[in-house]
Amino acid sequence: MTVIAGVDVGNATTEVVLVASGKILGAGRVPTRGRKGSPGSLRGATALVRRLERQLGLTVGEARIALLRAVDTAVVTVPDTAGPTGRLRVLAAGVPTPGGTGVCVGPPFRLGDAAPGDAAPRDVEVVAIVPAGLRYEAAAARVRALLAAGTRIGAVLVAGDEGVLVANRLAGGLPVIDQVDADAAAACRLLAVEVRPPGHTLRVLADPVALGARFGLDPLDDAEAGDTAALSRMLADQANAVVGLLPEAPGVPETPAEPWVLAAGEGRLTLRAACPRLAGWPVGAIQAYGTGAVASEVDDLFAVDLAAAAEAATARPGSTGRAVLVASLSRTGDEDAASVLGELLGVPVHGPVSEPAAARLGALTTPGGRDDAVVVDLGAGTIDVIGSGRSVVAAGGGELLTAAVAEMLGIPRASADWVKRGPCVRVDGGQRFEGEDGRRGFLDVPAPASAAGMLAVEGPGGWLPFDRHHGPGEWRAIRLRLKQAVLAANFRRAVRTLGQDPAQVLVVGGPAGDEELLGVLARSLPDGVAVGRGDVGGTCPGGPLGHRYAVALGLALAAP
Repeated sequence: MTVIAGVDVGNATTEVVLVASGKILGAGRVPTRGRKGSPGSLRGATALVRRLERQLGLTVGEARIALLRAVDTAVVTVPDTAGPTGRLRVLAAGVPTPGGTGVCVGPPFRLGDAAPGDAAPRDVEVVAIVPAGLRYEAAAARVRALLAAGTRIGAVLVAGDEGVLVANRLAGGLPVIDQVDADAAAACRLLAVEVRPPGHTLRVLADPVALGARFGLDPLDDAEAGDTAALSRMLADQANAVVGLLPEAPGVPETPAEPWVLAAGEGRLTLRAACPRLAGWPVGAIQAYGTGAVASEVDDLFAVDLAAAAEAATARPGSTGRAVLVASLSRTGDEDAASVLGELLGVPVHGPVSEPAAARLGALTTPGGRDDAVVVDLGAGTIDVIGSGRSVVAAGGGELLTAAVAEMLGIPRASADWVKRGPCVRVDGGQRFEGEDGRRGFLDVPAPASAAGMLAVEGPGGWLPFDRHHGPGEWRAIRLRLKQAVLAANFRRAVRTLGQDPAQVLVVGGPAGDEELLGVLARSLPDGVAVGRGDVGGTCPGGPLGHRYAVALGLALAAP
């Protein structure tokens, strides 16, 4: 009886299933070492096979692996498409730790070593700037001394992150904003600072007429009126901001090279211009991707404009940055994967079928699966849609969603990989929580004290706090919108390219464990199409294996 190892080296994980005479003997998975198809990734697969041999007390006599192609997933920041703002500059907006409330427009005054009142104007209200390195106690003492000496200080800007500590040591509730570039602020002729109470948004800085009047701009100058209007739109829905007026309009900056794509029948387009059209193009429509004169050929590319995707759910323009998320499928495969793995294992290694074909074989071992089902193998780098006799491999999978969540929330991808998976709770303190549906209760296991007031999900080591800027319901809307823009839109274009109307869809792969995914995909299909999660190996002796291992099992079961 020959023990066969089906080896699936993915972009994120490597999975192995051991089979003999059609019976599943065991399975295991580990994170992929290095790039998919690299020697390191194959050494990692070899180590996993050896570990399973030791655990099960058997010896593998044959291994099977498919042709491997890597997918590159990256976050690309594209130059902002917003129009120029002339002499106006946003120096800070929506900082999480402002202090006080109010509005002030006046010249900058950098706190230095001069005696209180020296070099400080007396006839106008000024904006005090706390430079980097000046501690909050000294800064607050310096501001108090200036006020006592008769200097009219209307607001305080802090270069560090100690704005609240400074504000708490000043009387009168002066508006204080931290995390501001002190040198940039000091270089301005005038500064406008506004901090609104919780639950309110900017009134002066988001009003172009009021802001222009405070800065003394000519309302009949169409250029400056347009600049003011553009800047005020950028600040809509913010609760605090700092705007600077430069002494004179800066020169025209050099425009950085913007990423571009080459689309069949469309020619060369900027990446951002192509983003809203990609979901409607078939898989393979993008032939090349580059920046400036540097380009690389690709089999497929999928990209998502994060601002366009998320702001539809947040209704907060400018709150999501200008990141474009890109996944590209390279044209090169590792033809030597089988021979390299054979040398490492010391047994014959074959490639009987492709990854999509193996995924279909493995997925159809799901109880209740139909022979004509369309299988969707969701990986970290690709979405493989496999029908009867044909398959489509589309760039962009679970890693693209992870990158979107990480960029949206400003958290590491390791945390985003857990945050993206399903509903969260807001920790109200101790063990109290509020769910996304408004339900309140008590956690079975207390969250860390630092999680109070934050959104949290269950992570590998307990509750994982990740955000305090969104409510539970708001984050749910954003998360589902990202899944629609990243996974559902990509799935739809792959199904259209396949050209088969599915009656049943079986979803397998690591991201298939997402508890919201079936609903997201089902809403992108006609009514009546059943979308189910694969239970791989459920009809085989020794199974099932859950939603993973479809490719590895399919390789092991495939006819040689």
